[in-house]
Amino acid sequence: MKKLFNPSSVVVIGVSADPRNLGKEIARNLFEFLYTGVIHLVGLDEGVLFGRKIHKTLDEIDEPIDLAVILTPARTVPDILEECGKKGITRAVIESGGFGEYGGKGSEWSQSLKRIAAQYGIRFIGPNCIGIMNASNGLATPFPRLRNTFRAGGVGIIAQSGGVALSFLNMFDSEQLGFSKFASIGNKLNINENDLLEYYIEDPETSVICMYLESIQDGRRFTDLAKKSSKPIVVHKANIGGYSQHVAQSHTDALANDDMVVDAALVQSGVIRFRDMHGYVDFVKILQISPMKGRNLAIISRSGGHAVIAADAAYTYGFNLPPFNEDFLDQIRQKVRANVIKLANPLDLGDLFDFEIYVQIIEHTLKEPNVDGVLLLQTYFAAIEGETSRQLLREAASLSERYQKPVALCVSTEQVEVSRLFKEFDFPIFNSPERAVSALDTAIKFEKRRELIRQETSKPPKPVEMNQPAISRIIDRSISEGRSPLLHEALHIMRLAKLDLPDDKVILPFGDLDSVMPDFPGPYAVKVIASEISHKSDSKGVILGLSDFDQLKTAVRDIQNRFMKEPSVGYYGCLVQRMAAHIPGTYELIVGGKRDAQFGPLVLVGYGGVLVEVFAKASLRMAPLSDREIDEMIDELPGSDIFRGVRGRDPIDRESLRRTISTVASLMVEFPSIDQIDVNPVWVSRSGAIALDARIFLKVSPTLK
Repeated sequence: MKKLFNPSSVVVIGVSADPRNLGKEIARNLFEFLYTGVIHLVGLDEGVLFGRKIHKTLDEIDEPIDLAVILTPARTVPDILEECGKKGITRAVIESGGFGEYGGKGSEWSQSLKRIAAQYGIRFIGPNCIGIMNASNGLATPFPRLRNTFRAGGVGIIAQSGGVALSFLNMFDSEQLGFSKFASIGNKLNINENDLLEYYIEDPETSVICMYLESIQDGRRFTDLAKKSSKPIVVHKANIGGYSQHVAQSHTDALANDDMVVDAALVQSGVIRFRDMHGYVDFVKILQISPMKGRNLAIISRSGGHAVIAADAAYTYGFNLPPFNEDFLDQIRQKVRANVIKLANPLDLGDLFDFEIYVQIIEHTLKEPNVDGVLLLQTYFAAIEGETSRQLLREAASLSERYQKPVALCVSTEQVEVSRLFKEFDFPIFNSPERAVSALDTAIKFEKRRELIRQETSKPPKPVEMNQPAISRIIDRSISEGRSPLLHEALHIMRLAKLDLPDDKVILPFGDLDSVMPDFPGPYAVKVIASEISHKSDSKGVILGLSDFDQLKTAVRDIQNRFMKEPSVGYYGCLVQRMAAHIPGTYELIVGGKRDAQFGPLVLVGYGGVLVEVFAKASLRMAPLSDREIDEMIDELPGSDIFRGVRGRDPIDRESLRRTISTVASLMVEFPSIDQIDVNPVWVSRSGAIALDARIFLKVSPTLK
């Protein structure tokens, strides 16, 4: 990636003097941004452009070339890339469209690009993109014409859409944020978001990484990189409607839709995700100042109304407003005019008109050990108090840096003055107290989560005790027969993994029920065992609450008569379970596992039983899991406070539930051939957690194809 962003020479291929030519604009941008390297031009027709000769072929250029930027019709690009390879050019930006996004011939050309790149060791961005930029050397390859007005800074931009990438560039620049690197990655045929993320993490010029993604190619690599990053990673993940279209055969699969998987993975890896651009920009802005190490906030305002609004925001986001020292307040009272405003936190300075005293107040506040940060609200008319207000803001920013505590600056003034502040100031300025407080809150939560992730990364989860060889034998036998484990086999795997289950017996077709049941007292539940029946309740393959042996015999006979007549269901027999005793205060949950194509093994916890999809709210994480992550999953469930015991109910045995979740996570990690697991329902009470039913689906299962 260093070669890509730091070339000593660039060739733009597809240039002409035609006013409609877009390749010409790439060259123009390189000159506009004062690119420090050598610029070569190649086009169909010879000529001169920007004082440079337009060559007809690469072979006419005798000098070495580090980077090729290609914008020609899609059909021509494979041959051009091969010419680059033969000439020793190993880095390229392909901006042409018309490839895999259109199918047909475009897909064939895409495959050709992959083959040629592999043959010559070429790494390229695109196709179907607008290219890359580097603020430190003037590299600017987008084909839209730009002006060199963007400020340099620490924001690294990665965007799958060229239009969004440019919007980011403009948006950040207008909000006082300079960029370091910029990449529009388009179809991601060769270099993807993970390659760039890894480079930006190591890039000394980048301090925060901002991404817009419509897809994530290798979710596990992405999250592994994010966990190790010392830099904030902020993502706007779009294209959230891509739910799986097949009929889900497991509840876990139905509940864990694509966007839920992405959300969980980003949270777990310490990535901040935003769905609105206001929050996105505000968070990136607040990262530019010292972090707030606690939740004690001092509000200093020139307007009583704004002070009330800020106090409400502080309450909403869980900040504390510590009282000011009385001696300090007495000093302020001596400076005010009418002394008609009660001084407290928030500190309403509407009766004080000396901005130099404001500065003294801010400094004194920052010195207080019980203050972690300051929100300064300045209301003014630029024509009257513009210069003195700007000086106040500058000094407040300087004090923030000196005392290493944040001073969030929030102004209420004319829009033209706000625009001036954004152009002149590098220190972030907000125009609403709610947005400033929200950004402070997000930054605190981000730092807390990052610290937890750093601690856990150095301490991998403890292995879960289970009989792996015996589990492997069941799975291997199922795979050899081209099926997933049957009901009784799935339950046996759970026993081998040390989960608690009710006792059960398998009744084969025409089996002698009397010979196997004398030592097996009721009450009973009977469940059909059939390879092609996934949801037993929907197929009327479950009969519960059988109190005696006669009812049991009738139920077994009923299931046998019904399902043995249907060869297509793959009837194997009946499972007779002892009905578990329902303890008051028992909750039905589902614990499931799913193997995602991008993010690998996942674990889900939700409310279970036959209404699992009615209460379709679940919590999801990537496996393996730490105890903290498991506790987070439990606490995320709606109404989870009831698990701690409320209104006379006993708290659940949380350790037993935690172990059930950890066991499913370990099964997903240790046995890659497992595609999905449903343990549903899991009864959780004060006495423990007991799994009443389980299903396991392997990759070889025909129903998963």
